[in-house]
Amino acid sequence: MANVVLFSTLLSQINFTWYNEPKRWSINETTVYVHTDKDTDFWQRTFYGFQRDTGHFLYKSLSGDQPFNLTVNVRGKYRVLYDQGGLMIRIDNKNWIKCGVEYVEGQQYASAVVTVDGWSDWNVVRINAPDVLRLRVRRVRETIHIEFAEDLQSEFKMMRLAYFPVIERTRSMMVGVMCASPDEKTNGFDIYFEDLTIVGEPYTDSSTSVRYSSAYLLFLLAYLLIQ
Repeated sequence: MANVVLFSTLLSQINFTWYNEPKRWSINETTVYVHTDKDTDFWQRTFYGFQRDTGHFLYKSLSGDQPFNLTVNVRGKYRVLYDQGGLMIRIDNKNWIKCGVEYVEGQQYASAVVTVDGWSDWNVVRINAPDVLRLRVRRVRETIHIEFAEDLQSEFKMMRLAYFPVIERTRSMMVGVMCASPDEKTNGFDIYFEDLTIVGEPYTDSSTSVRYSSAYLLFLLAYLLIQ
């Protein structure tokens, strides 16, 4: 079964849905533009104690068991502590992943937050303030692969390999772009999401792969014994 491009370059023709729609945003064939509202964030409990589910999230819904590749190029004018933007995968307010750029103490970081059962887990990698950060997220069963590249020519680097719950096909998995400005006094910032692509993949049955591998090894052993 071949991969299927579910959503690609003609973004303005796709019926996206907003979760916490910002006051200012626009979309054309290749780019989503957002100016973030202040006091917006996604976080659940860990260390800080608070629960925030007020960030901006523009998404499409996939069936709950759909494997996929999700890619986007992110350009942001980050200004204030914790300004952030990137990709998001979401089941509900207690189970979601966001990854992208986060602005911490005057420095850009490639950032990933994995939230499962209402607890968030954050990791960062320092980057050299690239003009554009490329992101790629892949889902295979209960595993999420998160990768980033610091410009359009660089190779992707592994950032996170995370567990994320598998849900029934009848439930929705929301995927798309997110951004937020947690500071209460900020005026927000401009961010651009370019060339968002969502590619669906067929499931691979690991047990079938193991059976085929075992059969091949038995065949090879028998062949060697009769030589």
